Amino acid sequence: MPNARKIQNLYAYNTHVSFEVFPPKTNQGLKQIYQTIARLKGMSPDFFSVTYGAGGSTAEKSLDIASAITNLAQVTCVAHFTCAHLSRPQVLELLQSLEFHGINNVLALRGDPPQGQGTFVRPQDGFGYASELVAFIREHSKVGILVAGYPEGHMENPDKEDDFRHLVQKVEAGADGIVTQLFFDNRFLVEFKEKLDRAGVQVPLVAGIFPLSNLKQLDRIASMSKNYVPPRLKAGLEKWANDPESMEQFGTDYAIEQVQGLLDLGFRDFHFYTMNRYQQTRNILFALKDYFPRLKFD
Repeated sequence: MPNARKIQNLYAYNTHVSFEVFPPKTNQGLKQIYQTIARLKGMSPDFFSVTYGAGGSTAEKSLDIASAITNLAQVTCVAHFTCAHLSRPQVLELLQSLEFHGINNVLALRGDPPQGQGTFVRPQDGFGYASELVAFIREHSKVGILVAGYPEGHMENPDKEDDFRHLVQKVEAGADGIVTQLFFDNRFLVEFKEKLDRAGVQVPLVAGIFPLSNLKQLDRIASMSKNYVPPRLKAGLEKWANDPESMEQFGTDYAIEQVQGLLDLGFRDFHFYTMNRYQQTRNILFALKDYFPRLKFD
């Protein structure tokens, strides 16, 4: 069954596309996310991923959505799996719950602390690093495991080389692939891939693409993740700040150009941060449909 595939068996085609959604806070948001899943499902993506709130704050909703994608939409799902608040027995319990719902893949993360806690604190009888979580999951489960990679370095770690070593450790612990944090300048992914090659890391590298649609998104990303914002991108979003339609079109065109540039450089795997909206992501991929022959646009 397509929804039962594991990550380690997914990356066997020429190009790959996956979509990320997050648990909404309102009933209206819940209606929107299921509409988005239905529309994006029709494109036949490789998988969806479902995020997990800081400190496990959306755990129940995340599981419900991941289960719906797996069992109702019949699409492979990757559930975000953090160790920010879990002990070892709780990790095992969550793994069993995911497997009960037919969810065969996870994105293993350290995770953010609960809002208001400030810095990350290792849970009692838990894990302080994603590499430890990966090793534990690999020891106790056969699920597919993705991990996060940060082409510009993790914002909490000023030492980029140390951050990269942690990524290599996650792969050595048993990760099947790497999904990158968003980035807006392709040179960061190129340099990142070169470092992975030099380190002998051979698992799939999936480029995280964030289609911008308003200036507020950019400001929030810049403040939270400290991503580099190319002047052309910032100038364009500022130019169209009072014209939402033109703003979204500019963000769409920028993402098309970014993905096209990566395809030309040989990258083939893409993960879209959809923000629970389908039209912009669909427009981007439709413009590049010749590169993604397995996608459907009915």
